[in-house]
Amino acid sequence: MEILYLSERRRISISLENLDNLLAQSANYMVVPIGFEVVKAAAGIDDVPELHDRLIAGTAAWLGVPILTNDPVLTDSQHVETVWN
Repeated sequence: MEILYLSERRRISISLENLDNLLAQSANYMVVPIGFEVVKAAAGIDDVPELHDRLIAGTAAWLGVPILTNDPVLTDSQHVETVWN
């Protein structure tokens, strides 16, 4: 959703179709459905107000993995670990 949103507003150059092609070519990523468990995890994140970012954080929390980002809202969150190199 985040890539669709930013792509439609021409804030990034990658499209949803480009992303689909890139994901199909790589074994390093997986698409995780936004199910009820992810939404419940996102509900517990009270320091990330934007919905898409909160779902990203909720997914990471549910999976127990860090988020690769330099977004200050996510890096400041007490609920997720972030990595940026």
